[in-house]
Amino acid sequence: MISIIIVTYNSIAVLPSCLRALSASQGANHFDVIVVDNASSDDTCAWLDTFITEDRHGYASITSIKLEENRGFAYANNRGLEQAAGDHLLLLNPDTEVEPTTILSIARLLDDDSGVGVAGCRLVLRDGRLDQACRRSFPTLWNSFTRMSGLSLLFPRSQWLASYNLTYLDEYQSYEVDCISGAFLMIRKIVYDTIGGLDEDFFMYGEDIDWCYRIKKSGYRVLYDGTVSTLHLKGANGGKRSDESLRSFYDTMLLYYQKHYAGSNIVIMQIIIKSVLWSLYQLNRVKNKLKYTGEYFR
Repeated sequence: MISIIIVTYNSIAVLPSCLRALSASQGANHFDVIVVDNASSDDTCAWLDTFITEDRHGYASITSIKLEENRGFAYANNRGLEQAAGDHLLLLNPDTEVEPTTILSIARLLDDDSGVGVAGCRLVLRDGRLDQACRRSFPTLWNSFTRMSGLSLLFPRSQWLASYNLTYLDEYQSYEVDCISGAFLMIRKIVYDTIGGLDEDFFMYGEDIDWCYRIKKSGYRVLYDGTVSTLHLKGANGGKRSDESLRSFYDTMLLYYQKHYAGSNIVIMQIIIKSVLWSLYQLNRVKNKLKYTGEYFR
């Protein structure tokens, strides 16, 4: 059994395609699908109720959890994870469409190597480009600097300068990485039981990086499989983010650094980290006003 947790928030434009793609997946009759709605104000819940009652989806089961308020992506996923009974647990964004063989292929990777705690696939944007968030290194001070300064974009084949998004590696190969995207993230149930769920202090962004950090710290490996893919309709809103969203990203990355690095850095280094993140926030505010689709860190 594979439990699939999908968190929705005003997702009526993308959820139907996501669930139908799941229905067409190999092994769909072994999928335990749990949709957690973050207090949507559109027709997401009404459509989902109809989809569930029609009973033509072909899953082993599908249930919904309707939250009364939006307390963040991590909080909602944790409510779904608590109800999951599968041997493998998959976090899946509603703006994704999985290829028929992807889910079972990733599950086999976890079955074949008990040292792998979590695995993800190649995420492909609607224009065919790689969603670079699907395979990353941890956002250290150096990685943050090279990403923000543009050095990683100028030298995408340099292991030293492009280490955050790993653009020097073949996207169609498989290898161990630091972290993968929460848009498609499969974890073994025994690992989840060991390390616990997502940190709910992360409202939006960064919770997947933090989870992978804790997984690796516990001795498990994080694997990226580039041989199978999932469509990720990222930026469906035209690429323009609200200032609240941008600020949330900045606050999230600051929280990540304070949680994992503050104790090991001298004061001057902490000041540099905060300055780098603040500069990144201001830069992306300008890009956003120009309707520039920035990649950010996610």
